[in-house]
Amino acid sequence: MILAERLVKTYGTGESIVRALKEVDLVIDQGEMVSIVGPSGCGKTTLLQVLSGIEEPDSGIVTINGFSVYEVKDRERSAFRLQHTGFVFQAFHLIPVLSALENVALPLIGLGVSSRKANVQARQALEQVGLGQKLNAFPSELSGGQNQRVAIARAIVTRPSVIWADEPTGALDTDTSHQIVGLLRHINRTMGTTIVVVTHDAAVASECDRIIRMENGRIISGAQRVTL
Repeated sequence: MILAERLVKTYGTGESIVRALKEVDLVIDQGEMVSIVGPSGCGKTTLLQVLSGIEEPDSGIVTINGFSVYEVKDRERSAFRLQHTGFVFQAFHLIPVLSALENVALPLIGLGVSSRKANVQARQALEQVGLGQKLNAFPSELSGGQNQRVAIARAIVTRPSVIWADEPTGALDTDTSHQIVGLLRHINRTMGTTIVVVTHDAAVASECDRIIRMENGRIISGAQRVTL
């Protein structure tokens, strides 16, 4: 479970201050796939960054499966993020000089896994996203959709409990976007991975279990799952 309580985040000072998050409370159950939507500048990406441990809030609490994200030192927080979470970004963030296999193996190498074992697991992850024939291809040799599949393989290679996806279809055409959302949904259902997606795309949001709507730094609906 992801639990956020009274999250506050501001940028700047004085007259230029921006209140990106205003006393945000949020609960996401293990295994949910949720979307965070709202107009540009409403705090969507800031919320994702705070929940994932990238951006420390001014105040408030975030816990992920009982781990208190901001009550530990940076090193412990980074280690938790590497081992238990995965990230998918709009711009892919692949290393151009590394092959698909090498890009996917990187998180495992960071965890101290041997290169041989990391490559085996990276191959399996790439096969899982339908890129078993592109192991040695470089990002420049792949389409946008294929690069995003590599990024998803990199996100799942450590078998994380949570995947954070920030506009994962923002750079893709409609058909490819549909394929990527379908892949994320498949991972969510087959692996039980919690997936949190920031998106402007209503079609992407509609594929999720719950839509969390934000406006002016606050959640205005969807903060908790409604059970009937």
